[in-house]
Amino acid sequence: MSDQREFWNERFAKEGYFYGKEPNQYVASHIDTLEKGQSILFLGEGEGRNAAYALTKGHTVTALDASDIGLAKAEALAHSLGFSLSLIHTDLEDWEPGEHYDAILCSFLHLAEPLRSDVFSKVIDHLKPGAIFAGEFFSIHQLPRTTGGPKDETLLYTADELRTLLEQTPCDILELCETETELNEGRGHIGIASVVRMAVRKR
Repeated sequence: MSDQREFWNERFAKEGYFYGKEPNQYVASHIDTLEKGQSILFLGEGEGRNAAYALTKGHTVTALDASDIGLAKAEALAHSLGFSLSLIHTDLEDWEPGEHYDAILCSFLHLAEPLRSDVFSKVIDHLKPGAIFAGEFFSIHQLPRTTGGPKDETLLYTADELRTLLEQTPCDILELCETETELNEGRGHIGIASVVRMAVRKR
């Protein structure tokens, strides 16, 4: 078992949903713009809060995570709402996408280089033309705060670094900014946080 898998399994093994059952607001805003019936992949989806929201909006959903405990809770959350979803249990280092999607979404995906560039490249490659890749990530300015996020600067983001990465891929940047937002996501993300928000469209 990888260290990351062990870390997230330990976190998700706790009672309840660590980051709550409601979707990340930024991710939800992009789900809301999609026509019904889209195929969506959620990366690092954990306990399934974003995936569950997408299911209620009529989409075909796949949730990917390294934690089998997180995915089991994601599946249970979907079933509690009367839906089913596809699960991919893998570390992102080992992820080999098998299909193309109408959207790929994520919230607070903690990736260091060179894995970050590798994953983002795979994401763009496996979007359908015109499809969206969007996510909210913790900024490096989140490091001293206690409202969520890793205490490792290599896992945090800047808008400039993401721009450099994305400009090497066949996509158009729709939004890329650093901002502050108030998080109210379970017991894991609470309070004012510094985040980077990103949305791109595959050419």
